Amino acid sequence: MALPCPIRPLAVTLPQAVFSNTPRVRRCAHTVLLFGALLLVPIREALANRIPYFARKYNVACSQCHVSVPRLNAFGAEFLARGYQMAPGSNLVPRRTIPLAVWISARSDSRPPGAVSDEHVRAYLNRIEIISGGVIAPRLSYFVEWRPVSQESRGNGTLRDRSGRFEDIFVVASQRNVSLTVGQFRQLDQVDVSRRLGISEPLALSASLPGRGGGSARERSLRSFAPSGRSPSVRLAWLRPVQGWNWTAAAALPIPGELSIPLNDEARIEASNEIEWRPKGVFAESYLRRGPMSLGVHGFYDDADRYLANALATGQLSSFYWTGVGGAARTGGVLAGRWSIEGEYIPHRFAGVGGRVEDRAGDGADAALLPYVNFSFPATRYTIRLTLERRFQRARSATFIELGTVF
Repeated sequence: MALPCPIRPLAVTLPQAVFSNTPRVRRCAHTVLLFGALLLVPIREALANRIPYFARKYNVACSQCHVSVPRLNAFGAEFLARGYQMAPGSNLVPRRTIPLAVWISARSDSRPPGAVSDEHVRAYLNRIEIISGGVIAPRLSYFVEWRPVSQESRGNGTLRDRSGRFEDIFVVASQRNVSLTVGQFRQLDQVDVSRRLGISEPLALSASLPGRGGGSARERSLRSFAPSGRSPSVRLAWLRPVQGWNWTAAAALPIPGELSIPLNDEARIEASNEIEWRPKGVFAESYLRRGPMSLGVHGFYDDADRYLANALATGQLSSFYWTGVGGAARTGGVLAGRWSIEGEYIPHRFAGVGGRVEDRAGDGADAALLPYVNFSFPATRYTIRLTLERRFQRARSATFIELGTVF
Protein backbone atom coordinates (compact mmCIF):
# COMPACT_ATOMS: atom_id res chain seq x y z
CA MET A 1 0.00 0.00 0.00
CA ALA A 2 1.32 3.46 -0.79
CA LEU A 3 0.02 6.96 -0.40
CA PRO A 4 -0.89 8.76 -3.63
CA CYS A 5 1.50 11.61 -2.89
CA PRO A 6 4.92 10.29 -1.84
CA ILE A 7 6.55 12.18 1.01
CA ARG A 8 10.32 12.24 0.88
CA PRO A 9 12.09 12.67 4.25
CA LEU A 10 14.74 15.29 4.65
CA ALA A 11 18.31 14.02 4.46
CA VAL A 12 21.47 16.09 4.69
CA THR A 13 24.64 14.67 3.17
CA LEU A 14 27.94 16.43 3.57
CA PRO A 15 30.82 16.16 1.13
CA GLN A 16 34.20 14.94 2.13
CA ALA A 17 35.73 18.36 1.62
CA VAL A 18 33.78 19.85 4.49
CA PHE A 19 35.67 17.62 6.94
CA SER A 20 39.09 17.65 5.30
CA ASN A 21 40.37 21.03 6.40
CA THR A 22 41.71 20.40 9.88
CA PRO A 23 41.85 17.56 12.42
CA ARG A 24 39.96 19.75 14.88
CA VAL A 25 37.04 20.13 12.46
CA ARG A 26 36.89 16.39 11.93
CA ARG A 27 36.85 15.73 15.69
CA CYS A 28 34.02 18.19 16.28
CA ALA A 29 31.98 17.40 13.19
CA HIS A 30 29.58 14.91 14.75
CA THR A 31 28.50 17.16 17.62
CA VAL A 32 28.07 20.26 15.47
CA LEU A 33 26.05 18.38 12.87
CA LEU A 34 23.65 16.88 15.34
CA PHE A 35 22.92 20.13 17.12
CA GLY A 36 22.42 21.75 13.74
CA ALA A 37 20.02 19.02 12.74
CA LEU A 38 17.77 19.85 15.66
CA LEU A 39 17.10 23.21 14.05
CA LEU A 40 14.91 21.27 11.66
CA VAL A 41 12.51 20.56 14.54
CA PRO A 42 10.37 23.22 16.30
CA ILE A 43 11.68 22.16 19.71
CA ARG A 44 10.59 25.15 21.76
CA GLU A 45 6.97 24.94 20.68
CA ALA A 46 6.90 21.18 21.13
CA LEU A 47 8.29 21.30 24.63
CA ALA A 48 5.99 24.09 25.71
CA ASN A 49 2.79 22.42 24.55
CA ARG A 50 3.33 18.65 24.45
CA ILE A 51 4.44 15.96 26.90
CA PRO A 52 4.74 12.14 26.53
CA TYR A 53 1.45 10.35 26.53
CA PHE A 54 1.69 8.36 29.77
CA ALA A 55 3.20 11.29 31.66
CA ARG A 56 0.23 13.39 30.52
CA LYS A 57 -2.25 10.66 31.32
CA TYR A 58 -1.09 10.11 34.91
CA ASN A 59 0.40 13.57 35.58
CA VAL A 60 3.87 12.21 36.39
CA ALA A 61 7.43 12.74 35.18
CA CYS A 62 9.28 10.40 32.82
CA SER A 63 11.43 9.41 35.81
CA GLN A 64 8.36 7.75 37.35
CA CYS A 65 8.95 4.78 35.00
CA HIS A 66 12.55 5.23 33.82
CA VAL A 67 15.92 4.98 35.54
CA SER A 68 17.29 6.92 32.59
CA VAL A 69 15.29 7.18 29.38
CA PRO A 70 14.67 4.69 27.82
CA ARG A 71 15.68 2.09 30.47
CA LEU A 72 12.72 1.17 32.69
CA ASN A 73 12.84 1.01 36.48
CA ALA A 74 10.89 -1.59 38.49
CA PHE A 75 7.77 0.61 38.53
CA GLY A 76 7.85 1.03 34.76
CA ALA A 77 8.43 -2.68 34.14
CA GLU A 78 5.41 -3.59 36.28
CA PHE A 79 3.28 -0.94 34.57
CA LEU A 80 4.19 -2.43 31.18
CA ALA A 81 3.55 -6.01 32.36
CA ARG A 82 0.03 -5.03 33.47
CA GLY A 83 -0.80 -3.80 29.98
CA TYR A 84 -0.18 -0.07 30.64
CA GLN A 85 -2.27 -0.05 33.82
CA MET A 86 -1.41 1.06 37.33
CA ALA A 87 -1.48 -1.39 40.22
CA PRO A 88 -4.82 -1.79 42.02
CA GLY A 89 -5.16 0.88 44.71
CA SER A 90 -2.72 3.29 43.04
CA ASN A 91 -3.42 6.98 43.73
CA LEU A 92 -2.34 7.85 40.16
CA VAL A 93 -5.66 8.44 38.44
CA PRO A 94 -5.71 8.45 34.62
CA ARG A 95 -6.88 11.59 32.85
CA ARG A 96 -8.29 12.03 29.37
CA THR A 97 -5.64 13.03 26.86
CA ILE A 98 -4.61 12.41 23.27
CA PRO A 99 -2.98 8.93 23.25
CA LEU A 100 0.05 9.93 21.17
CA ALA A 101 3.73 10.68 21.64
CA VAL A 102 6.32 11.69 19.04
CA TRP A 103 10.01 10.78 18.88
CA ILE A 104 12.22 12.80 16.53
CA SER A 105 15.94 12.18 16.19
CA ALA A 106 18.88 12.99 13.93
CA ARG A 107 21.98 10.87 13.54
CA SER A 108 25.55 11.27 12.43
CA ASP A 109 27.65 8.29 11.29
CA SER A 110 31.31 8.20 10.39
CA ARG A 111 32.27 6.34 7.24
CA PRO A 112 33.19 2.70 7.93
CA PRO A 113 36.39 1.43 6.28
CA GLY A 114 35.80 0.25 2.74
CA ALA A 115 32.49 2.09 2.43
CA VAL A 116 31.11 2.81 -1.02
CA SER A 117 30.17 6.35 0.02
CA ASP A 118 32.98 8.91 -0.14
CA GLU A 119 31.58 11.01 2.73
CA HIS A 120 33.64 10.98 5.93
CA VAL A 121 30.62 11.97 8.04
CA ARG A 122 26.94 11.91 7.19
CA ALA A 123 24.23 13.71 9.17
CA TYR A 124 20.59 12.95 8.52
CA LEU A 125 17.15 12.97 10.08
CA ASN A 126 16.81 9.28 10.85
CA ARG A 127 13.52 9.08 12.73
CA ILE A 128 10.12 10.66 13.11
CA GLU A 129 8.12 8.14 15.09
CA ILE A 130 4.51 8.34 16.20
CA ILE A 131 3.81 6.19 19.27
CA SER A 132 0.55 5.15 20.87
CA GLY A 133 -0.36 2.48 23.38
CA GLY A 134 -2.84 1.75 26.10
CA VAL A 135 -5.90 -0.15 27.18
CA ILE A 136 -8.69 -0.97 24.74
CA ALA A 137 -10.73 -3.03 27.22
CA PRO A 138 -10.05 -4.50 30.71
CA ARG A 139 -8.09 -7.46 29.28
CA LEU A 140 -7.03 -5.98 25.94
CA SER A 141 -4.18 -3.54 25.26
CA TYR A 142 -2.39 -2.29 22.17
CA PHE A 143 0.88 -0.68 21.11
CA VAL A 144 1.82 1.07 17.84
CA GLU A 145 5.04 2.66 16.60
CA TRP A 146 4.88 4.10 13.09
CA ARG A 147 7.75 5.89 11.35
CA PRO A 148 6.77 8.40 8.66
CA VAL A 149 10.53 9.05 8.46
CA SER A 150 12.91 6.10 8.83
CA GLN A 151 16.46 6.24 7.45
CA GLU A 152 19.56 4.24 8.33
CA SER A 153 23.11 3.68 7.12
CA ARG A 154 23.96 0.40 5.45
CA GLY A 155 27.21 -1.42 6.19
CA ASN A 156 28.73 0.01 3.01
CA GLY A 157 28.02 3.59 4.08
CA THR A 158 25.05 4.27 1.81
CA LEU A 159 21.70 5.44 3.16
CA ARG A 160 18.57 3.29 3.15
CA ASP A 161 15.13 4.92 3.24
CA ARG A 162 12.33 2.87 4.82
CA SER A 163 9.91 5.70 5.59
CA GLY A 164 6.40 4.53 6.43
CA ARG A 165 7.21 1.26 8.15
CA PHE A 166 5.75 0.11 11.45
CA GLU A 167 8.26 -0.68 14.16
CA ASP A 168 5.54 -2.34 16.23
CA ILE A 169 1.82 -2.78 15.82
CA PHE A 170 0.14 -5.38 18.01
CA VAL A 171 -2.63 -6.16 20.47
CA VAL A 172 -2.36 -8.24 23.65
CA ALA A 173 -5.28 -10.19 25.10
CA SER A 174 -4.79 -11.54 28.63
CA GLN A 175 -6.81 -13.81 30.90
CA ARG A 176 -5.42 -14.67 34.33
CA ASN A 177 -1.87 -15.92 33.70
CA VAL A 178 -2.17 -16.41 29.92
CA SER A 179 -1.67 -13.79 27.20
CA LEU A 180 -1.98 -13.81 23.44
CA THR A 181 -0.10 -11.27 21.31
CA VAL A 182 -0.99 -10.74 17.65
CA GLY A 183 0.64 -8.29 15.25
CA GLN A 184 4.18 -7.20 14.43
CA PHE A 185 6.67 -7.15 17.29
CA ARG A 186 10.11 -8.22 18.49
CA GLN A 187 10.25 -11.95 19.09
CA LEU A 188 12.39 -11.82 22.26
CA ASP A 189 10.46 -10.78 25.36
CA GLN A 190 12.97 -11.31 28.19
CA VAL A 191 14.98 -8.27 27.10
CA ASP A 192 13.61 -5.40 25.00
CA VAL A 193 16.65 -4.11 23.10
CA SER A 194 14.70 -1.02 21.99
CA ARG A 195 15.12 0.27 25.56
CA ARG A 196 18.92 0.24 25.35
CA LEU A 197 21.01 3.29 26.25
CA GLY A 198 23.38 2.71 23.34
CA ILE A 199 22.66 3.03 19.64
CA SER A 200 23.40 -0.42 18.22
CA GLU A 201 21.73 -3.69 19.21
CA PRO A 202 23.69 -6.60 20.75
CA LEU A 203 25.09 -8.73 17.94
CA ALA A 204 24.20 -12.01 19.68
CA LEU A 205 20.51 -11.04 19.49
CA SER A 206 20.39 -9.05 16.25
CA ALA A 207 22.53 -11.24 13.95
CA SER A 208 20.04 -13.10 11.78
CA LEU A 209 19.82 -16.52 10.24
CA PRO A 210 19.61 -15.88 6.46
CA GLY A 211 16.31 -16.41 4.71
CA ARG A 212 16.03 -19.00 2.00
CA GLY A 213 14.03 -19.67 -1.12
CA GLY A 214 13.57 -17.74 -4.34
CA GLY A 215 12.31 -14.26 -5.02
CA SER A 216 13.90 -10.87 -4.56
CA ALA A 217 16.58 -9.92 -2.03
CA ARG A 218 13.83 -8.10 -0.12
CA GLU A 219 11.71 -11.25 0.10
CA ARG A 220 14.67 -13.35 1.24
CA SER A 221 15.54 -10.79 3.91
CA LEU A 222 11.98 -10.99 5.26
CA ARG A 223 12.46 -14.74 5.70
CA SER A 224 15.54 -14.24 7.87
CA PHE A 225 15.26 -14.53 11.64
CA ALA A 226 16.89 -12.87 14.66
CA PRO A 227 15.68 -12.99 18.30
CA SER A 228 15.48 -9.19 18.50
CA GLY A 229 14.08 -8.83 14.99
CA ARG A 230 10.52 -7.79 14.27
CA SER A 231 8.08 -9.99 12.38
CA PRO A 232 4.34 -10.36 12.04
CA SER A 233 3.66 -13.06 14.64
CA VAL A 234 1.30 -14.81 16.97
CA ARG A 235 2.66 -15.37 20.49
CA LEU A 236 1.16 -17.33 23.39
CA ALA A 237 2.69 -16.76 26.84
CA TRP A 238 2.11 -18.20 30.29
CA LEU A 239 3.16 -16.45 33.52
CA ARG A 240 3.40 -18.12 36.92
CA PRO A 241 4.84 -16.89 40.27
CA VAL A 242 7.57 -19.18 41.60
CA GLN A 243 9.02 -18.44 45.07
CA GLY A 244 9.30 -14.67 44.64
CA TRP A 245 10.12 -14.87 40.93
CA ASN A 246 7.86 -14.65 37.88
CA TRP A 247 8.29 -17.51 35.45
CA THR A 248 7.32 -16.88 31.83
CA ALA A 249 7.13 -19.52 29.12
CA ALA A 250 6.16 -18.50 25.60
CA ALA A 251 6.03 -19.77 22.02
CA ALA A 252 5.62 -17.74 18.84
CA LEU A 253 5.08 -18.35 15.14
CA PRO A 254 6.84 -15.54 13.21
CA ILE A 255 5.97 -15.25 9.53
CA PRO A 256 7.94 -13.49 6.76
CA GLY A 257 6.72 -10.00 6.10
CA GLU A 258 6.53 -6.41 7.21
CA LEU A 259 3.56 -4.15 7.90
CA SER A 260 4.18 -0.79 6.29
CA ILE A 261 2.70 2.22 4.51
CA PRO A 262 5.69 3.12 2.30
CA LEU A 263 5.85 6.86 1.65
CA ASN A 264 8.22 7.13 -1.31
CA ASP A 265 9.61 5.15 -4.23
CA GLU A 266 12.63 3.76 -2.36
CA ALA A 267 10.51 2.76 0.62
CA ARG A 268 8.23 0.79 -1.71
CA ILE A 269 11.27 -1.41 -2.35
CA GLU A 270 13.00 -1.31 1.04
CA ALA A 271 9.86 -1.38 3.23
CA SER A 272 7.15 -2.92 1.08
CA ASN A 273 4.00 -4.11 2.80
CA GLU A 274 4.28 -7.89 2.36
CA ILE A 275 3.16 -11.08 4.08
CA GLU A 276 4.03 -14.72 3.38
CA TRP A 277 1.80 -17.05 5.34
CA ARG A 278 4.23 -19.95 5.77
CA PRO A 279 5.87 -19.50 9.25
CA LYS A 280 9.62 -18.95 9.42
CA GLY A 281 9.74 -21.57 12.16
CA VAL A 282 8.98 -21.70 15.88
CA PHE A 283 10.48 -19.37 18.50
CA ALA A 284 10.26 -20.32 22.18
CA GLU A 285 11.62 -18.82 25.38
CA SER A 286 11.46 -19.50 29.09
CA TYR A 287 12.79 -17.20 31.79
CA LEU A 288 12.60 -16.24 35.45
CA ARG A 289 12.39 -12.56 36.43
CA ARG A 290 12.51 -10.67 39.69
CA GLY A 291 12.82 -6.91 39.23
CA PRO A 292 15.84 -6.18 37.00
CA MET A 293 17.22 -9.69 37.48
CA SER A 294 16.35 -12.42 34.98
CA LEU A 295 17.67 -15.76 33.80
CA GLY A 296 16.40 -17.60 30.75
CA VAL A 297 16.90 -19.47 27.52
CA HIS A 298 15.39 -19.04 24.08
CA GLY A 299 15.61 -20.77 20.75
CA PHE A 300 14.39 -20.83 17.18
CA TYR A 301 13.90 -23.91 15.02
CA ASP A 302 13.06 -24.10 11.34
CA ASP A 303 14.66 -27.37 10.24
CA ALA A 304 17.82 -29.38 10.86
CA ASP A 305 19.92 -26.77 9.07
CA ARG A 306 18.47 -23.52 10.49
CA TYR A 307 18.17 -23.05 14.22
CA LEU A 308 19.65 -21.13 17.15
CA ALA A 309 19.75 -21.33 20.94
CA ASN A 310 20.88 -18.75 23.50
CA ALA A 311 21.15 -18.37 27.27
CA LEU A 312 20.43 -14.86 28.58
CA ALA A 313 20.86 -13.23 31.99
CA THR A 314 20.39 -9.70 33.32
CA GLY A 315 21.11 -8.17 36.72
CA GLN A 316 21.62 -5.06 38.79
CA LEU A 317 24.06 -4.04 41.52
CA SER A 318 23.14 -0.60 42.86
CA SER A 319 23.51 1.77 39.86
CA PHE A 320 25.22 -0.84 37.67
CA TYR A 321 23.18 -2.93 35.22
CA TRP A 322 24.50 -5.85 33.20
CA THR A 323 23.36 -8.21 30.46
CA GLY A 324 25.05 -11.36 29.19
CA VAL A 325 24.00 -13.59 26.32
CA GLY A 326 25.69 -16.49 24.59
CA GLY A 327 24.75 -19.36 22.34
CA ALA A 328 25.10 -20.81 18.88
CA ALA A 329 23.32 -20.80 15.54
CA ARG A 330 23.37 -23.18 12.60
CA THR A 331 22.87 -22.22 8.98
CA GLY A 332 24.38 -23.35 5.72
CA GLY A 333 25.67 -26.50 7.40
CA VAL A 334 27.83 -24.51 9.85
CA LEU A 335 27.30 -24.27 13.62
CA ALA A 336 28.85 -21.07 15.03
CA GLY A 337 28.89 -19.46 18.47
CA ARG A 338 27.94 -15.90 19.40
CA TRP A 339 28.12 -13.92 22.63
CA SER A 340 27.71 -10.44 24.09
CA ILE A 341 28.49 -8.94 27.52
CA GLU A 342 27.18 -5.47 28.33
CA GLY A 343 27.34 -3.22 31.38
CA GLU A 344 25.77 0.17 32.14
CA TYR A 345 26.43 2.54 35.03
CA ILE A 346 23.57 5.00 35.63
CA PRO A 347 24.39 7.26 38.60
CA HIS A 348 21.65 9.77 37.72
CA ARG A 349 18.58 9.85 35.48
CA PHE A 350 20.33 12.54 33.41
CA ALA A 351 23.32 10.41 32.42
CA GLY A 352 24.57 6.88 31.94
CA VAL A 353 27.69 5.28 30.56
CA GLY A 354 28.08 1.76 29.26
CA GLY A 355 29.85 -0.59 26.96
CA ARG A 356 29.58 -3.94 25.26
CA VAL A 357 32.01 -6.61 24.10
CA GLU A 358 30.71 -9.06 21.51
CA ASP A 359 31.72 -11.58 18.88
CA ARG A 360 30.23 -13.96 16.36
CA ALA A 361 32.27 -16.89 15.12
CA GLY A 362 32.62 -17.37 11.40
CA ASP A 363 31.80 -13.81 10.32
CA GLY A 364 35.41 -12.98 9.44
CA ALA A 365 35.63 -10.18 12.00
CA ASP A 366 37.42 -9.76 15.32
CA ALA A 367 35.55 -9.21 18.58
CA ALA A 368 34.13 -5.69 18.91
CA LEU A 369 34.23 -3.21 21.79
CA LEU A 370 31.43 -0.61 21.86
CA PRO A 371 31.58 2.04 24.62
CA TYR A 372 28.80 4.62 24.75
CA VAL A 373 27.44 7.48 26.83
CA ASN A 374 23.83 8.62 27.08
CA PHE A 375 22.40 11.92 28.33
CA SER A 376 18.68 12.57 28.81
CA PHE A 377 17.27 15.86 30.11
CA PRO A 378 15.16 16.95 31.90
CA ALA A 379 13.21 13.64 32.00
CA THR A 380 10.18 15.38 33.43
CA ARG A 381 7.30 15.39 30.95
CA TYR A 382 9.50 15.41 27.90
CA THR A 383 13.02 14.23 27.19
CA ILE A 384 15.92 15.32 25.00
CA ARG A 385 18.47 12.52 24.42
CA LEU A 386 22.06 12.64 23.24
CA THR A 387 23.85 9.32 22.71
CA LEU A 388 27.43 8.83 21.55
CA GLU A 389 28.76 5.39 20.64
CA ARG A 390 32.07 4.19 19.21
CA ARG A 391 32.72 0.77 17.70
CA PHE A 392 36.30 -0.47 17.99
CA GLN A 393 36.76 -3.39 15.61
CA ARG A 394 39.44 -4.12 13.06
CA ALA A 395 38.33 -2.95 9.61
CA ARG A 396 34.87 -2.01 10.96
CA SER A 397 35.46 0.84 13.40
CA ALA A 398 32.91 3.65 13.29
CA THR A 399 31.39 6.46 15.37
CA PHE A 400 27.67 7.07 15.87
CA ILE A 401 25.87 10.02 17.44
CA GLU A 402 22.14 10.46 17.87
CA LEU A 403 20.27 13.46 19.23
CA GLY A 404 16.53 13.57 19.58
CA THR A 405 13.50 14.50 21.60
CA VAL A 406 10.43 12.60 22.80
CA PHE A 407 7.32 14.58 23.63
